Amino acid sequence: MEDLSYLGFSSRWAASLAQRHNFNEEKQAELAYAIEILALNIVNTALILTLGWILGVFWCTVACLITIAAFRHNAGGGHSESPWRCALVTMMVFPLLALAGRHAGLWPSTFRDSLTVISLITGFALLIIYAPVDSPKAPIVSPLRRQRLKKLALSVMVILAVIITGLRFTSWEKASEVRMCLVFSVLWVSFNLTPWGHQFWCFIDGFMIRPERRCSG
Repeated sequence: MEDLSYLGFSSRWAASLAQRHNFNEEKQAELAYAIEILALNIVNTALILTLGWILGVFWCTVACLITIAAFRHNAGGGHSESPWRCALVTMMVFPLLALAGRHAGLWPSTFRDSLTVISLITGFALLIIYAPVDSPKAPIVSPLRRQRLKKLALSVMVILAVIITGLRFTSWEKASEVRMCLVFSVLWVSFNLTPWGHQFWCFIDGFMIRPERRCSG
């Protein structure tokens, strides 16, 4: 198996664990990649939250992060072939969603309510149509697992719809901006489920390095 890791410490750590547990080279390469992904996700999350704090939208960024992570695990979606490029894009996207939510929280209630309804309808519809969206490198071959993931994704959507609706009627001073953050997060998740979402990540991959990658459908 090709060594997919780029950080020296992940290879060294994996080599040490492989020697201790008598793993073969393929298992060692997989372990190095897993260590790198975990480390990258931790660093990326810290950077996202730090940027959100600097921009004054820390809690809105947290709301976006939790919402999208909950969907991503079950619904899948378009993604970059490189975890580094994915980290770079998401590090910008989450604070931007939070900023958009904060500004949208100041809109007239009619606009906020209309966008909320649009996002929830769009979210439910696209989850039903597309979810779960798997990766060509890790396809979901089991119909039962696919059905279970769709049900879980729809369950998350139901819970989120209840939370968004509750925020609409609460007197909490931050309710409007947090609600709009959740609304924009749903729209981002929905976009990533569609062919346009795949095209976006294909563009990111092709623009940043992999010209041999071809986008389709």
